[in-house]
Amino acid sequence: MTIKKKVLFFTKDLNRTGAEMILFSFLEKLDRTKFEIGVVVFQNGGDLIPDLPTDISLFYLNSKFSLLDKIKFHLGEDVMLNRLKRIQDKFESDIWYINTITNAFFLKYSQHFNVFKFLHIHENLFSIGYLNIKETEIILNNVDHFIACSNLIDQQLSSFSTKPRTIIASSIDKNFIDSCLVNYSKPAKNKIKIIGSGTICHIKGVEIFVEISKLFSPLAYEFVWIGKWSNTGYSEVLKRKISQENSIIKIINEIDPMDYIREISSADLFFSCSREESMGLVMMEAIYCGVPVLATNSGGSSLIVNDQNGKVCFDSRPEVLALEIQSLLDKHNDFEKLAMRESISQYDGQEEIKKLEVLLEKI
Repeated sequence: MTIKKKVLFFTKDLNRTGAEMILFSFLEKLDRTKFEIGVVVFQNGGDLIPDLPTDISLFYLNSKFSLLDKIKFHLGEDVMLNRLKRIQDKFESDIWYINTITNAFFLKYSQHFNVFKFLHIHENLFSIGYLNIKETEIILNNVDHFIACSNLIDQQLSSFSTKPRTIIASSIDKNFIDSCLVNYSKPAKNKIKIIGSGTICHIKGVEIFVEISKLFSPLAYEFVWIGKWSNTGYSEVLKRKISQENSIIKIINEIDPMDYIREISSADLFFSCSREESMGLVMMEAIYCGVPVLATNSGGSSLIVNDQNGKVCFDSRPEVLALEIQSLLDKHNDFEKLAMRESISQYDGQEEIKKLEVLLEKI
């Protein structure tokens, strides 16, 4: 009888962000004849939790501390470590698979357990500059194997660590997109629609989207941003700016996954104004839907956007980007949907999961 590897995944909350969606596809599709799966979340209420397969062991790691917990801590008890020990004792994992640098703090507890540690990096590694020295040392010393979400991140990893690493390229769920677009016809509209998407934060450059919208007539153009407000000063300042200036931007904060795909598909152009992208799944979704993409030079955009599906612009001035938007709109009929899909065919989720299975089996 084959002994299954026990893999315990660590993540924040399983909301519908790119990194969490990639993890969810792993949780859904990893071969259950080879692996027993558990997942640890430390925030309740994630959008994807109700959809988890029933054979997955779900653990909630409470990250809040009561007064009693604080007293125990001051008396020398490591409360968080003990919570992890209870999870490990119950699941008896062989492998810890930590999703994103944001969750890498779990690594400082790993020395207490006989487990192999993966860290899946979805972030552009410039973000490691925001970590303190101690956090960075924990990552460099305690990870056994790095997973890079793209060639770009793999190259960045090679410059600061000699630990083993593997590229598991992020990709979209093409079958789900197909199911959303069955029997769907784009609604009639009297304005050209330009869409952007992602959490409203500094990295996504949403203020650029706002500034560009001012350069187009609201009688002929519609600008839509799909994404939740981040809990940051950037988000609050931008929200007030949009309100005070009576901006024509439409913000869609909450949307059903199927309606999200249909909204993207209804656009005439997708505009990515990100400052940094390790991959850029929203661009890939737009391209698969047959929507041309204009992207700023975010790093990851160059992995996806090309002459068959859009253009990468290396100048972030709003007036220049506005001209590029108009140029792509004028050439809209030059983009053929099948050719666009072929341009991202190398990013195949099923093949990437097979690569991950081979890797996990070797441990």
